[in-house]
Amino acid sequence: MATGGGNGAGRHNPRSFLEVPEEVRGVKSISPRRRFKLSPVNPAYRPDDVVSSRYSVTSSDEERESPSRGWRSEGEYDDHHRGPLPDLRTGLEDDYRRLEELDVPASLPRYNVDTMIRYEPPAPPKPAPHEGRFTTKVVTFYRNGDKHFKGVTLPVNQRNFRLWDTLLKYLAEKIHLPYGVRYVYSLGGDQITSIAELVDGRAYVCASGQFAKNIPYGRAQHADRPWLNQKPSEGVRGADRELYQNEPSRRWHETVDQIAGEREPLPTLAQYVPHNPNVNSILAIETSYVGHAKPRMVLIISNTHRTSRASILLNPKTTQSFEQVLRDMTSAIVMTSPPVKQLFTWRTEEPVLSFTQLFRDFKNHDKFIACGLEPIRRTANFSDSSTETEYADGRGRFKGSLSDGAVRERDGKYASMHRRKVNRRAKGLQRNGVASSLEVYNADESNSPRSSLEDSPRLPPMKPRRAFGSSDGSDPPSDRRKLHRQYPSQKNPRVQDEVPMEIGDPNKGYNLRQRKPAQQGIEMDSEDSTPERSLEAAGPGARERGRKRGLAAPVTVEIHGQVRQFLPPSIVDPRNTTRVGLALNKRLKLDWVYGYRGFDHCNNLFVLPSGELLYYVGAVGVLYDKDTDRQRHYTGHNEDITSMAVHPNGTHVATGQLAGQLPDSTPRDIAMCHSAHIRVWEVETLHTHAILGLNFFDAGIACLSFSNENNGDWLLAVEQGTDHLLSVWEWNNDTLLAKSKEYTLYDAASTQTAGADAVVVGSFHPFDDSIIVTAGRQHLFFWSIVHRKIVRDKKSGNFDQNQRPSYVTCLEFSHTGDVLTGDSSGNITVWEKDNENVFRARHCIQHAHERSVFALCMLEDGTLLSGGGLDRRLQAWDSLQGYSSANIERLFTESAGGIRAIVPLNPGSPDGRIILGTTRNHIMEGSLQTKFIYVLQSHCQELWAVAAHPNEQAFATAGYDKYVMLWQADSHKLLWKSEVEKPCVSCAFNPSASVLAVGTTVGRFTVLNAYDGMHITSVQAGSQQLDAVHFSPDGGLLVLGSHDHKIYLYTVLDDGQVYRKAGFLQGHTNYVKQIDWSADGSYLQSVSGDYDLRFWDVTQMKKEKAEAVRDIVWQTQTCALGYTVSGIWPGRENDIDVNSVDRSRTGSLLATGDSSGWLSLYRHPCTSLKAASYDVKSHSAHVTAVRFLADDSCVISAGGADAVLMQWSIAGKGSQWDQEGALG
Repeated sequence: MATGGGNGAGRHNPRSFLEVPEEVRGVKSISPRRRFKLSPVNPAYRPDDVVSSRYSVTSSDEERESPSRGWRSEGEYDDHHRGPLPDLRTGLEDDYRRLEELDVPASLPRYNVDTMIRYEPPAPPKPAPHEGRFTTKVVTFYRNGDKHFKGVTLPVNQRNFRLWDTLLKYLAEKIHLPYGVRYVYSLGGDQITSIAELVDGRAYVCASGQFAKNIPYGRAQHADRPWLNQKPSEGVRGADRELYQNEPSRRWHETVDQIAGEREPLPTLAQYVPHNPNVNSILAIETSYVGHAKPRMVLIISNTHRTSRASILLNPKTTQSFEQVLRDMTSAIVMTSPPVKQLFTWRTEEPVLSFTQLFRDFKNHDKFIACGLEPIRRTANFSDSSTETEYADGRGRFKGSLSDGAVRERDGKYASMHRRKVNRRAKGLQRNGVASSLEVYNADESNSPRSSLEDSPRLPPMKPRRAFGSSDGSDPPSDRRKLHRQYPSQKNPRVQDEVPMEIGDPNKGYNLRQRKPAQQGIEMDSEDSTPERSLEAAGPGARERGRKRGLAAPVTVEIHGQVRQFLPPSIVDPRNTTRVGLALNKRLKLDWVYGYRGFDHCNNLFVLPSGELLYYVGAVGVLYDKDTDRQRHYTGHNEDITSMAVHPNGTHVATGQLAGQLPDSTPRDIAMCHSAHIRVWEVETLHTHAILGLNFFDAGIACLSFSNENNGDWLLAVEQGTDHLLSVWEWNNDTLLAKSKEYTLYDAASTQTAGADAVVVGSFHPFDDSIIVTAGRQHLFFWSIVHRKIVRDKKSGNFDQNQRPSYVTCLEFSHTGDVLTGDSSGNITVWEKDNENVFRARHCIQHAHERSVFALCMLEDGTLLSGGGLDRRLQAWDSLQGYSSANIERLFTESAGGIRAIVPLNPGSPDGRIILGTTRNHIMEGSLQTKFIYVLQSHCQELWAVAAHPNEQAFATAGYDKYVMLWQADSHKLLWKSEVEKPCVSCAFNPSASVLAVGTTVGRFTVLNAYDGMHITSVQAGSQQLDAVHFSPDGGLLVLGSHDHKIYLYTVLDDGQVYRKAGFLQGHTNYVKQIDWSADGSYLQSVSGDYDLRFWDVTQMKKEKAEAVRDIVWQTQTCALGYTVSGIWPGRENDIDVNSVDRSRTGSLLATGDSSGWLSLYRHPCTSLKAASYDVKSHSAHVTAVRFLADDSCVISAGGADAVLMQWSIAGKGSQWDQEGALG
């Protein structure tokens, strides 16, 4: 067998064996098993076996004469066995690299490049099927994008790592990444999602985001290529290659100008700024030094948001310029004025002028401050003390407290002057006997560095804002706790100028607890005037002095027929007693509606000529411009909207509402406002143009339709009650034109039974205004308007007895005037008018869909689109070819839901783009030729859980649909959505906002990563529903209120990653629905389903008396019972429950949501029996959850039946939007 080397010698024999080196084969014969053992494709291959003393008997001269040979590729043959070897490397291509892709020095012989195929040991094949579940796999993990990382080798099995998330967490501790290890990829870029996919001996890449391609991972580890079993040839050795790559022709610190000819070295490193304008970064100047540096991790801190920090991995061999590196840092932190323009060291505030300084001059610095285009004048929301109100004028002078008139230049004097000022203040406080914390601040915190702009003076010192601490007192890991970057603020959308009704304004929100108007004209006191702060101002002995003088009498309130007494604090703030009964000077304005009601309503999605999407949710008509991402809201209704129609010109909209359920004692004029009626309003101004049928309709409006032939002068309305009265109105004149037979939709001969859901859809015929078509349960009726009466055409619309569907679910018209119907059997029927003017069934598409056909839409080109509910299919039919199938359909996922509504996006355009409303309350956009994308998403079942983020403008929701969602309040976007195993009823963030705990209906709580929604753990607390979930103020305990009358407590470890049961509290006689922690985390207050308020001592795990906790300061106020919330109950009907309560962070406002759908805003504390409130009704049925956002700027409310979220902004009375009448 030929043994020649170099340039592929020895390849002429196609049946050559997978050869071992020449010098080994020359000693003695080797068995085929031994040959395979020495082959790199062997899973147990060890390079040491090849160069062992047993075979290494040749001299060094012989080795030099016999060049090294590479192993052959697949498909070669064994000379002894005359048969093909098994292909053991199938599927292992990701772990191989051809040698031509490596950096091989020119000094190495060429035959090594030609014959060598791999540079690292191959991985073994996948485990055999007979191997157990605990089989150990030894795998290596590399860091994404870092070819210098040597890798972490771990033995992995399902005994050590039961969950994939457990392995990811362990890898995050071993392999440092900016946002932890979130993904694992193979060397080929395929994502690994379970331990079972790992292969023994393979290498994988850990990443926080996308996989970095074309990186030779493990190159440093295999650089010497140990399977080269002959001595290196004369010349450069592999380990010495770096010594000869760059000739020492010039010193490493020479600049561009020196290379160009100027040989004078610059004296200081701070002056290493390129003078050549064509050079953008000093990175290209000192490549020889950077080549020897090692990658390092640095912590970047935002100058304006000190809690926003990010760990950045700096690669010294990057090809990016320093400016590009700064630009990448901008996306990792939150800044007021991005992008990052300058870096400063954390302690000394020295500017970083080049990329190489991070590896040389500042190699001992781990923290750097990132500065952007900060303003000269400080903004008020960043100030933590009076010393931070200083600002710089245009000449660089700072106006301050202790050193007024001192000129602070824009050089290094800034930091030293501030330190001297702090030290002087600390000494002064010590002389006065006051313990000073300024020394701690001076030691642990840093001041803001100066801005990188030469034309702007530096900012005054900025004290970092501490986030919530962990249970051990340490700072939370804030580098990866930020949920988002700052989004551009959304301007207020245009609001309506409502025209008041003659009988009263329904938008004002009639409060059933207030029979006379509250006093006006007295403004609210300071937002900080809470009873706790007033007691603190009174001094440490104020409570004791109050006890000696005598305590206030308890407050007695009747709640659902039961008398409850609440003890006031020892000292009551006199300002609270003087403000009792005063009018509230705060108002709620609807900013955004999250959701669309498609799970039970049809014909509720339209596209206006302006391009806005029109739909209704609860009592609100929503106009959403998806291009500008703005919403407008029509809030003229005070009860649920049940039907909607758009004028043919697109200038007016008609909406009909349901009759409200009010007590019998409600005044007549107020009851009339809440009765069933129709409102016609203008699209442009949102003004109410007409109000129809205040004394005409009883239950509600089932469907509406404008006429087409007479330019929309007529409006059809079908009543929703059992009578289903048809009426036609001349809406411009507020007059009734015609109506059907009194009090019944069916005649005496009809076999139909009346019911509230008997009529589903009704419409004018587009080509004849005298013809009306209605459809619903087991019927399709045609009507004619004759002499101001609506008469049914009994000859039209008759089904065969065997083909009568349970429901006719949708209605559409063809371009020729045919009537198209879809029914609950999945059939599509075409009704054509014959010579006798009778509509008869001409064609039927049997079983076009499984079960119900929910939507039909005729496009301009004659294509009929049909949408199914159960099968989730969108299909096309050619009306020009006898409604034959166009063989085009789209199947939607189960998470998207069935198709409820189909609307052309651009009517009259041939692009075919449509808008879909789904049964899972989503709206999608796309076409049959392109994919569909979500326009908006929401929950689709009852929604009871809302939790505000402790630090951000964000909130989380969890519903019965088993989905947990995190929303961005300022951008109104969905950040992430995670599915859990069971329906959810409660949720809460921990204080550091690292995790989100979710309570379910089966007594199990699930913990999710608050950053991305990944599942962390799941614990079974009890066997019944968990209605209340709250973390303690320090994050060390988690409390859960259950339907088994118990309160469970769990110890929280590892920043919310581990939970250990600490015990339970028992004493309630009904299910626990609301819980609050005390500010010190020592006490609990809880409310049960029978409205019993109890207090608990957590440290001793026992019940506490009310007298002992009357002066306790509560961290939150979500309990609906207590002294500070006693004013919300007087005047309520016994059948109305307060479902949710929340106190603002400042303690000045209180929001409530009740079972009748009212959202109310009160002063806090609310202790008056005649407490004034501002009430709004926009949700269907009941309001299930109410929460203030972290900065008290907005209130989030959740509806139970409609599964819709609403975001309300809080503004003072008399503001611009209030004057325009946005909510009355």
